[in-house]
Amino acid sequence: MSLLRPLFSVSSTIALLMLASPAHATPETGWWWNAAEGGRGFTIEVQNGMMFMAGYMYDETGKPVWYASGPTAMTNDSTYKGVWQQYGGGQTLNGNYQSPTLWNANVGNIVVNFTSTTTGTLVLPTGRSIALTRFSFGGNGVPPAGQVKEECTFDDFTLAKYNAIAQGMTVDQVNQTIGCKPRTSLIQRTPSMVLQSWTSAQPRAGASIGVYFDPTGTVVTDVYHGAAGTTPNFKYSRGF
Repeated sequence: MSLLRPLFSVSSTIALLMLASPAHATPETGWWWNAAEGGRGFTIEVQNGMMFMAGYMYDETGKPVWYASGPTAMTNDSTYKGVWQQYGGGQTLNGNYQSPTLWNANVGNIVVNFTSTTTGTLVLPTGRSIALTRFSFGGNGVPPAGQVKEECTFDDFTLAKYNAIAQGMTVDQVNQTIGCKPRTSLIQRTPSMVLQSWTSAQPRAGASIGVYFDPTGTVVTDVYHGAAGTTPNFKYSRGF
């Protein structure tokens, strides 16, 4: 009995570890953006659980401005919470060295939720959420082979995945978020939108996610532009 107890304890621990959800992979280092809002970009890098992020955009007068956050420890493998800071008065391209000064220690809070190594959601200081995707320019932007299945199963559909789908994502990025591809036979097209449907196959059918894209079928879009209510209308779910 003295041998069986520790063996049982070890077996139970291993079983629990096997049942636990796998950790998210580290977000790719490099340039990120919202595909529907070109002209504003971000750099992201994670080292040993610490994340640094910088944002490049324009102020209300049209002048270029950038903000930085971190390095700060990530909340978990898929979530970063920090504060935007603004620096100024620093080094020019050709002038003598001049140390920058901290102009604003708290421009606003920042929250980034990563749904994969190349997709995520950024919560702006106003509370508005936008999709973030890795800016791919050295290839075709298609997820690596094996990451996205040709056919969906019931287990591919979860509330967490549904919530991660955001405006500005491409079809490939939605594929990567859900883990499978939409059914081409269910595509609906009108002059104002394209509707793609991800549905579970037999033997356990019934789960589905529908996502609205712009007329070219490229970017997730609120096709009704808020006319259907205060909440943007760009997706729906059934059966899970």
